[in-house]
Amino acid sequence: MCGITGFYHYATTKPVDPQDVTIERMTAALAHRGPDDTGIYRDKAVALGHRRLSILDTSSAGRQPMTVDDQSCWIAFNGEIYNFRELRDELRACGRDFRTATDTEVILHAYLQWGREAVVRLNGMFAFALWDGKRQLLWLARDPIGIKPLFYSDLHGVFRFGSEIKAILADSQVPRTPDLRALDAFFSFGYVPAPMTGFAHVRQLLPGHSLLVEAGRVRVERYYQFPYPSRPPQETSLDEAVERFGEQLHAAVRRQLVSDVPLGAFLSGGVDSSAIVGAMRRSSASPPQAFCAGFEEDSFDETPYAQQVAQILDVRLHSRRLAPDAAALLPMLVSHAEEPLADNSMLPMFLLSQFARGRVKVALSGDGSDELLAGYMTYKASRLAAYYRTLPGFVRRGLIRPLVESLPASQQKYGASMLARRFVTGAEYSPPRDHCSWRQIFSPEEKKKLYGPKMQSAVADADALGEYAASAAEAPDWLSPLERRLHVDLAFHLPNDMLVKVDRMSMAHGLEVRVPFLDLEMIRTCLSLPPRLKLHKQTGKYILKHWLARELPQRLLHRRKAGFIIPLERWMRGPLLPMLRENLSPGFLDEVGLFANARVDQLIELHASGKRDYAYPLFTLLVFSIWWRIWVSGEMPVQISETGRGRIERTG
Repeated sequence: MCGITGFYHYATTKPVDPQDVTIERMTAALAHRGPDDTGIYRDKAVALGHRRLSILDTSSAGRQPMTVDDQSCWIAFNGEIYNFRELRDELRACGRDFRTATDTEVILHAYLQWGREAVVRLNGMFAFALWDGKRQLLWLARDPIGIKPLFYSDLHGVFRFGSEIKAILADSQVPRTPDLRALDAFFSFGYVPAPMTGFAHVRQLLPGHSLLVEAGRVRVERYYQFPYPSRPPQETSLDEAVERFGEQLHAAVRRQLVSDVPLGAFLSGGVDSSAIVGAMRRSSASPPQAFCAGFEEDSFDETPYAQQVAQILDVRLHSRRLAPDAAALLPMLVSHAEEPLADNSMLPMFLLSQFARGRVKVALSGDGSDELLAGYMTYKASRLAAYYRTLPGFVRRGLIRPLVESLPASQQKYGASMLARRFVTGAEYSPPRDHCSWRQIFSPEEKKKLYGPKMQSAVADADALGEYAASAAEAPDWLSPLERRLHVDLAFHLPNDMLVKVDRMSMAHGLEVRVPFLDLEMIRTCLSLPPRLKLHKQTGKYILKHWLARELPQRLLHRRKAGFIIPLERWMRGPLLPMLRENLSPGFLDEVGLFANARVDQLIELHASGKRDYAYPLFTLLVFSIWWRIWVSGEMPVQISETGRGRIERTG
């Protein structure tokens, strides 16, 4: 895993001044993603920069930017190609010679052999930029699911790109103007969906897309569609389906165990990570290393479950407990996220990655299973909403909603009052908007109270919820209601939130995280499963739990899904409250000029007093304020992690 960046003066093709150190600044901004090596390539109007995290062929032969043959093509690559050995054999049969054992060189030869069609042959997580000097074109591509990030800016005939936005912003010619429509989406979901970013002049390349800069033009093309069957999946026996599913997961894990450096896994004790670690154990002669982290608050601490799984599966488990004062790291997290991102699980992910990096360089994770196999409680809520809407409107809005609004605030994980309010609000929408609404931080009605005149005017016709729901239009017509909900989360929520969090927080420490559930063959297998094998009655991830039942007891398989989140409700009344008041001061709110200040103050006081639970909305506002100070006004310094930074306490 690495960091890539560069630029191309495509409008004039005027040679860049060799004394210009812009590419050096851009590359240095990504040092945390690739602490092992750095490289820069210049060719008249183009420059490529690379920071290397050495995983395969750790020798100097793997240095990037890399070239082959007559040195007319150069590549800067971030990621891993899991089928690179098969592709290398195929390319050797075509007469191509290799001088390294890297997957980077395979991509270059694949391009030279098959052109831009080579991208459809890659199974992995990746973002790369390839410069073809003979054709004078710059080609960028991002993996089909969006596991690896790729940002770009096209301003005044200069095209810039980077694995992170901070590399692009290292060029002082790129303005830091905030994108208010993107911020509206952020206040809706706690993240900014691609292709938007928080900055008006920086965009994201969508998953499964490539971009070509050639002949004075920039154009984006889609190369990947989710591999649904041509018709609804055929019914099959449970045993047969479980066997096929397990074989494919084993194969995906085996592909992702290829590494020339120490490798481990995250283990929460949930079924996703347990499945990954179990497959690793069966593929390894010795017990693999696994890592978990928990909190002092019992209802948020999953380390006891991880310890039980580790003992059953014969895994070497390393665990830590996270102290509440770790919240002081929030400015550093926002620096690394660089997008407004209010997923509070980025804090434990940051610290867990730091902990794991002390022993391994690569970690496998169970991300993606929820979106493929119906693991979230939102899928059950969407089923229930259909029945709830059969009640008369006066009962729903006149009786049930006022009752729900009167429920006392809770400090428990996924408190009943918070879940009930989200349900009665979202259930008023029709599918699939109802499902998408479960993830709302501020509803449209709440945003009307929150926004000041400037913000209201800028986003008057915005419909963030509609954009989320619109991703269902890409799915086949024959999908069941459940499969349609899974599709919108796989296409929208997963790449814009979950994968962003994992990438930024792990790469802050130079830790590569691999996700076997998002292996392309694994995705194809899951999309071919009948819906009843995903959500059976009220049991999500039904097929995965059946497969794991061979090794794990029922008490572990069917416990309530926990989620890797912090005790936000309590922390927003405790250790984060002073930071909240300081950052959302009247002076700051006046400076930004986007909010109704009285409403912000009201939210703080109602939550601080315990009268209402506004933990998630207030955390979103807190993250925004820190993001603005770091990335827009520049009044706070950018904080980038180094080895040993942050705080972890007590062995679990």
